[in-house]
Amino acid sequence: MRLKECCGSCGAELDHEEAVIDINMLDELITPTPSEILSAYVGFLRAYHLWMHGAHNVAKGPSFAGDHVELYGKIYNEVQDAIDGVIEKGVGVYHDEGIACPMKIVEDASLILSEWESPSDLPAERIAALALEYSKMLVSIGEGTSKTLESMEALTYGMDNLLAGLVDTHESYVYLLQQRLK
Repeated sequence: MRLKECCGSCGAELDHEEAVIDINMLDELITPTPSEILSAYVGFLRAYHLWMHGAHNVAKGPSFAGDHVELYGKIYNEVQDAIDGVIEKGVGVYHDEGIACPMKIVEDASLILSEWESPSDLPAERIAALALEYSKMLVSIGEGTSKTLESMEALTYGMDNLLAGLVDTHESYVYLLQQRLK
């Protein structure tokens, strides 16, 4: 948008055009780097990991044994290893140790977790329903991360393989949680 004169309330007029940036267009002007895209994904993975670990710790009811070990326990342990792999691959591919910054990872994870419902003090069925919802989100975020890096021409074959493998694994969790809720 361009302005030729101000509103006139102060009596001043502009004798030349001034560029005005719409605040809603800032996202279009500030393009994240591949490292920032991957860091955001790592933050989401950490939030998911912490939430699933919490679900593991508060599993209860008739399905306790299966939920505790074979569902939430399996998920949070796998995601912990996945986080390590994504960070190491990201630092290697994008040459940015900031991807491994624990303060940034915790900050991003906290931001995400602040929007989620805690598994503490919830009935087992509600925990499973939330776990399914967050697992679907994780699949979507993984796919989006891959597509974004590809559109930036920053997706190596190895990174693509890693992200695709994680999405595949997390789709399996969606299936397990769907079955758990039947």
